Amino acid sequence: MNYDELISKWLKGSITSEEREHLNTWVSESDANLNAFKKQIREAEQDKAASFDFKNGLSNFNAKISSKTRKRKRLILALPFAAIVVGLVFLALQMTGLLVSPNKLEQAPSEATTVQKLHKNITITLADGSTKTLNSTGNEVLTDAQGNIIADKSINELSFNTKNSPKSKSVVYNEIYIPHGQTFKIRLSDGTSVWLNAGSKLKFPTSFNNDSLTTRTVFLEGEGFFDVTKNKKKPFLVVTQGLEVKVLGTQFNLSSYQTDKNVSTTLVEGKVTISESNKPDNEIELTPNFQANYKKSENNFSKAKVDTALYTAWMENKLIIDNLKFSEILVKLERAHQVKFLNRAQHLNNEVFKGEFDNESIEAILHTISLSTPFKYTINQNTITIESKS
Repeated sequence: MNYDELISKWLKGSITSEEREHLNTWVSESDANLNAFKKQIREAEQDKAASFDFKNGLSNFNAKISSKTRKRKRLILALPFAAIVVGLVFLALQMTGLLVSPNKLEQAPSEATTVQKLHKNITITLADGSTKTLNSTGNEVLTDAQGNIIADKSINELSFNTKNSPKSKSVVYNEIYIPHGQTFKIRLSDGTSVWLNAGSKLKFPTSFNNDSLTTRTVFLEGEGFFDVTKNKKKPFLVVTQGLEVKVLGTQFNLSSYQTDKNVSTTLVEGKVTISESNKPDNEIELTPNFQANYKKSENNFSKAKVDTALYTAWMENKLIIDNLKFSEILVKLERAHQVKFLNRAQHLNNEVFKGEFDNESIEAILHTISLSTPFKYTINQNTITIESKS
């Protein structure tokens, strides 16, 4: 078999599944074959590969997949070709036997049809009880039941700015809901920005400009990234599932879905304090690049240093999988793509994966994962059934 030709096909993205398996086996047989493979890639993509330090890349990669856990891990890759042409693609090939085409993902299996897109609207219930629907695109103004303008909406952002927030006699709250499959940004009246992930609710006052307010308090269910405007006189408080996250001015991500076992606060900048609402003494303080996890079943906190990019990637429509179980990945996909999974291959649930997808379709993501751990899936409108591959 002509392996130079197979490598050429792989570069062009025209390699078949059978040819991919042959190439995978051949490259894995010896270092000589792997070196020949790398050499041809370098020659084909000389400009892109010129500055890549393969030795350091291998060292960094091996450090990341260090076997500190007994669970079996698999690597899936869906990165832009230029970023991985001589690096992680080959490393993934060595470590897992998975080879993903650099130019395009292989088409999903014939039994899988395209997910039907459901365009549920973002809804906001105003303090006066009226409910409005918002389109994520286009410009408009938001008015209350009396026709007063209370917010301006631009593309994918709603602003409750100070010019529309006069001093009020009472504190009135609005509640916005972001359906699965969408994200949205809100700018509160104090200038604080909140990016809301799919399946999230935020309850917030129309204005913080009230003499009776000692804090700027909002209520979150789901996930949000907060860029809080500093105000020493009125700390910012996020209340969620019996917890309070208190800040003066900072950037942090808070994930607090009802169905998740933990509430996770990840600090990017500044300082935050997280405590139980009913037990203020049970608290934990975070500095940048640390994450606090509150285990709901045990009412306790843990803290660890993390790569914050892993927990804010959703804002850029990226899915970064870092040692996540298959069952956890399915939950994330359900929220991000507005689908429902029926998993009949329960043995996959505890399989652990690593990888990254940049704005990929759910069909492409599932197919890429299935190349590493074989399974088949069928799509019926927005229900995806996963089954063992016989």
